[in-house]
Amino acid sequence: MLNIELKFRAFNKKSQRMYKSGALSFSTERHSFMFYSDKDIDGVKDDDMEIMQYTGQKDVNNTDVFQRDIVQMEGKKHIIVWDNNRGGWSYTDVERQMTMTSFGRYEANNSEVIGNEFENPELLNP
Repeated sequence: MLNIELKFRAFNKKSQRMYKSGALSFSTERHSFMFYSDKDIDGVKDDDMEIMQYTGQKDVNNTDVFQRDIVQMEGKKHIIVWDNNRGGWSYTDVERQMTMTSFGRYEANNSEVIGNEFENPELLNP
C-alpha cells in the first residue's frame, strides 16, 4: 500500500508571510479558506494565497521539498513544479526555462533546497 504524507504550506501575498504547516479549510460560499498554522490562524481570500504541496521527497539535508521550492542540483538552480502532462512532480531549469524529467527520490537526494519563488525571488535570476 502506498503511504503518502500530505503536507501543505501557504504564502500570503498581502502580508508576504509563509505559513509553514497546517490544515486547510475551504469555504465555497465565500470563495475563501482558512489556513491553520503552528502559530496562528489566518483567514484570507483565495486570491491572496499561494498554496504549495509537499512533494513527498526530502533533499540531501533531509529538508522537505515543496512545490515552488528552488533547489540546487548539479550546479544549476531548478524550481519544483507539478507537471500535468506527466502526472507528477518535475523541475524546471531556471536558466533555460525548460521543464525536465520527473522529480523523484534520486533527484531529491541529489539536490538542496535553497529557497522558494516567493520568499527568494532573486534566486530565479539566471
